[in-house]
Amino acid sequence: MHLVVIIDFYKTMAINLSPKLAKIILQFNPFIRLKVMCLGYSEDLENFTELVWEDDKYLDFKDKITYPKFQLWYV
Repeated sequence: MHLVVIIDFYKTMAINLSPKLAKIILQFNPFIRLKVMCLGYSEDLENFTELVWEDDKYLDFKDKITYPKFQLWYV
């Protein structure tokens, strides 16, 4: 009997992050497939938006009302 694991590489894996960890990963992320995502960015409270360090380095990561959730996505 063999255990077979099927991995769907087209699905996204998401990991919840603290705001501090999200900022650190965003700043030092050398990988193209890892994305730091933010819920509530640009007042969009229903969808996650990808963050880019060059554009978002001055984002107030500690503001939990405006930016309630950060995730690390592998796409």
